[in-house]
Amino acid sequence: MNLLIYLKKNIFLYLFFTTILIIGFLIFKDYGLYLDEDNSRENGLVSLSYVIEIFFPTLTSGIEQFTNVPNIHDYYQQGNGVVFDAPMAFFELIFNINDSRTFYLFRHFFNFIFFFTSLIFFYKIVRKRFNSLFMGVVGVLFLFFTPRIFAESFYNTKDIFFMSLFIIALFTAINFLEKKTYKSALLFALATSLMIDTRIVGIYMPILVCFFYIIDLLRDKNFTKRNIFSLLIFIFFSSIFIIIFWPFLWEQPIQNLIAVFQNLAKHDVDIYNFYLGEYVKAKNVPWHYLLVWISVTTPLFYLIFFIIGFFLIIRRFISRLLKIEENESYNDLWRGKKELHDLIYVFTFLIPLFVVSLLGSTLYDGWRHLYFIYPSFLMICLFGLNYINTFMFKKFYQVKYFIIILTILPLGYWMYQHHPNQNIFFNILVGKDFNNKFEMDYWGISNKGALEYIIKNNNQIVKITNINTSDLNLSKNILEKIDRDRIEIVENFQDADFIINNFRDWNGLTKPQNYKIPQNYVIYHEIKVDEVVINRIYKNKNIILN
Repeated sequence: MNLLIYLKKNIFLYLFFTTILIIGFLIFKDYGLYLDEDNSRENGLVSLSYVIEIFFPTLTSGIEQFTNVPNIHDYYQQGNGVVFDAPMAFFELIFNINDSRTFYLFRHFFNFIFFFTSLIFFYKIVRKRFNSLFMGVVGVLFLFFTPRIFAESFYNTKDIFFMSLFIIALFTAINFLEKKTYKSALLFALATSLMIDTRIVGIYMPILVCFFYIIDLLRDKNFTKRNIFSLLIFIFFSSIFIIIFWPFLWEQPIQNLIAVFQNLAKHDVDIYNFYLGEYVKAKNVPWHYLLVWISVTTPLFYLIFFIIGFFLIIRRFISRLLKIEENESYNDLWRGKKELHDLIYVFTFLIPLFVVSLLGSTLYDGWRHLYFIYPSFLMICLFGLNYINTFMFKKFYQVKYFIIILTILPLGYWMYQHHPNQNIFFNILVGKDFNNKFEMDYWGISNKGALEYIIKNNNQIVKITNINTSDLNLSKNILEKIDRDRIEIVENFQDADFIINNFRDWNGLTKPQNYKIPQNYVIYHEIKVDEVVINRIYKNKNIILN
């Protein structure tokens, strides 16, 4: 009987994750390009060119097909790691991918595959914490059915890829703290280095874990030299791996790493955010910017569960701290491995929020730069949900299924209804007319759909321009070649058949509803989310098209 139950559970899990994978396979081609995707591609080509020159000089002719690839020492974006971009550039070279649509779809496909992999690790994290297949599946559903995360898992090769690595590093961190073996130290070092080499800000996580590791040693009267050696192995190999996986660090590791931190500190993008109905400079956002964005773009039930879980964990932690003062011992800081897990989730969530707010960091495009704290947010959320299931409905355990259905089904329907524009999700806290309060399609993802609509409904070459700060030439690159050949992007209105507007103005000059369109243009098509226009096409009424 136990074997039968085991097989049923495993079959269910295989079907569950296979379904997610199939969904990704079916729709990954539906999404457009984000504004910096060409820069991310170039970032990979720069490092690939450098590696080829060192190890495979006979292949340098192959990289020459990519024109204008800067030298790695002169490249201006050295703060960005290449853990994703360099392998993608390598595959592009090896498979001789010359078509823009093909190599961008290739990037999107693998970004989703990596996100899918992180879902499996997230399941393991939740399962380890709650010892429940049900909670593990719910955790994956919560992450997968977060509309903005879902959409960006296909094209956001920066923030979602980093979040995926963060999940994997978090899993290895938990194992390292629990087992303290050489193997767990090496795996944590590997995952951590990949995460840091994607974004240097990830360095705070291993520092935090080492802090808890040392406290755990102080609590354990029976700790052995092996435990200390495991920590030293982690520190040594993570340092080595960080250098290995980041070519920019090869020649002068310490000096170049310092340069990366300096570039990060000086990061100053001269753009504006449309926030709470006004334009605010990215380098001067108010302290509540992140909190508000998280609050209005996260599903409401997740927020409720999070508030409950956060309150309970913090209350317990304060109680433990008071007992430490009484007993002068670390033993009451946490009781058991699960309480330690909860502290890690709380601190990995809170520390980036506090640091960013205190340092007055440059922030733009919503809260995407801090997506990596979302898995920790969800772990706290699941703690709150588990409390509700365990204590509030102890005698009526079936209620938990109703709660999950009530949470997931409306989200799933909304995501299906607004595909592929799930990146414009706002919850009910935002109120009506969110376009008058917040940025909408800040990356111009919907431009792909706008271009496709124009091509589908016209049989000849069309001239198109835009009236915002997005890049139609980039958006055009993910279309089929036969469609790209029928589109000419022009600069001036008088030369255009169509105008596209996705209401993004990083210069902070025009609010979404204040764009002025030439009188000889009429509305041709609108892309809407929740009855709000996120992209509008205008047609020149003086031009006759077939």
